[in-house]
Amino acid sequence: MRRWVTALAVLLVMATRCVHAADWLIVPGQRAGPIDARASEARMVEMFGARNVTREPFEVEPGVTLPATVLFASDASRRALVLWRDPEARTAPESVLIRGERSVWKTDKGITLGTSLATLRRINGRPLTLTGFGWDLAGTVLDCNGGSLTELGQPSRAGLVGRTLVLRLEPDPALRDRPASQQTLGDREFSSDSEAMRSLNPRVYELIVDIASP
Repeated sequence: MRRWVTALAVLLVMATRCVHAADWLIVPGQRAGPIDARASEARMVEMFGARNVTREPFEVEPGVTLPATVLFASDASRRALVLWRDPEARTAPESVLIRGERSVWKTDKGITLGTSLATLRRINGRPLTLTGFGWDLAGTVLDCNGGSLTELGQPSRAGLVGRTLVLRLEPDPALRDRPASQQTLGDREFSSDSEAMRSLNPRVYELIVDIASP
């Protein structure tokens, strides 16, 4: 009887780990999969396995780096970088960064790497405002203009408030030779409904998810 109970307990633990490891849902301001305000690097090792949890510095600006933990460093579709509120203890995640062309990570509204600006416009229900391309903050969505994507933040007199998700886009590589590429360069603001943006069909290449403090 004791052996049966022990075996059942082991199976339950393994099942729990599998559920966590298969959870790729992002809820901006709350969690990225099982990574929430109570997570730690040690806990991630338990959930994802030691070989899938590594460390590397994250450059926030030239010459300035922060300690970061990387999940699935060698798997582009699952890779995620975690920044910490307590970088020494590697506890209390502050944000999770996902970058690339394709990913299993997806927000509760269906946004992921590769999502097009046209799709974001449809989800939002109103035009979006984003920066131009070809500089440090290229293709950053600045304003949902009263649409449903409130996690992107709302402008106020005090600045942007309520932002729990940062989205950055870049033009489809196959369309970068179009005249619109030159028309949308630089630190300027553009509407998703502009002819140039529609012509370039930019897609999400980076998500930064805010994790609420514990």
